Amino acid sequence: MEQNKIVTKQPLLDADGNVANPGYCVTSNYIYDRKAIKADPWRIKEWNFYQISDDRYTVQMNFSDVSYAGFGKFKVFDRLTGECVDALGLDLFTKGKYNMPECDEVDHEMRCKKKNFDFRIEVVGEKRYLKLDAETKKHGKVEASFELICPKKLEYLMMAVPFKKAKQFYLNKKMNCMPAKGYVRFGEKVWNFDAKKAFGVLDWGRGVWPYKCDWYWGNGSTYLPNGKIFGFEIGWGFGEMDSFTENTLFYDGKAHKIEEITLQKDENDIMKPWIFSSSDGRFEMTMIPEYDNFKDAGLKNIFGMSCHQVHGRWSGYVILDDGTRLDINNMHAFCEYSDNRW
Repeated sequence: MEQNKIVTKQPLLDADGNVANPGYCVTSNYIYDRKAIKADPWRIKEWNFYQISDDRYTVQMNFSDVSYAGFGKFKVFDRLTGECVDALGLDLFTKGKYNMPECDEVDHEMRCKKKNFDFRIEVVGEKRYLKLDAETKKHGKVEASFELICPKKLEYLMMAVPFKKAKQFYLNKKMNCMPAKGYVRFGEKVWNFDAKKAFGVLDWGRGVWPYKCDWYWGNGSTYLPNGKIFGFEIGWGFGEMDSFTENTLFYDGKAHKIEEITLQKDENDIMKPWIFSSSDGRFEMTMIPEYDNFKDAGLKNIFGMSCHQVHGRWSGYVILDDGTRLDINNMHAFCEYSDNRW
């Protein structure tokens, strides 16, 4: 498969509001301009979603404006016991009022401040700061603070995906391999995250897409025995990706593109092994599931999201662009299936 790599800066959308040049890049070569969107403004969705995991805990911190609502959302869960803490700050009918940054590469700050809820994201140079102070009915005061390290030369995946319907598109950036440190405090408990074990991933999305859609998304980062950082980003099912795949390996700060991936799993028991294989033989991995972060929100079959985000231990091997084989053993990562109507 010949994949269309974008190597120069260019506008994401053409004069009609369609993706001008579908493809991928490993730096921000697509220029997103909210004013260039030609679709119904109520259909515009923008978010910055961070997920941080170590060998036991996972934190999700989401800042979004999906036009009919804007919110800051926090969740942390213990993948061993299932204990979960969450908090939400919500505004209705925001329609872009959150003024989400059109580019993630520049320093910026986002804040969602409500009664009993204060959530901030700050990007300053090579560091990203995520902070939460909230008061919840179930857990009382919840406090979280994290620092992520993101070197300026770190490569990632950015992709511009069209849909069958005109004026619909998806611009997505997945940034792996960010060492993370911080803590979550609630009640008498403190869950600490050490940068020697914890990594963050950024899911940065801007777009307009169909009311009904579904996808697979898998991601993870880890230190290898040689001290280098390895990560992967895989996904399929969302939009028209005839000219490229989402599937990418990351090693020592560099991106390595791979081809289509197939998945074998028991549809009746998602906690049985998931087996992943790529058409070019460069991603051969098996996940042994450990925890299903299941979410079923909204009105069933009308509006909302149903998502099985399955975390587990991954083993197998990958092959880099130069033919180097990396053996992967017992790596924590996840893969999710999400079915959406929104």
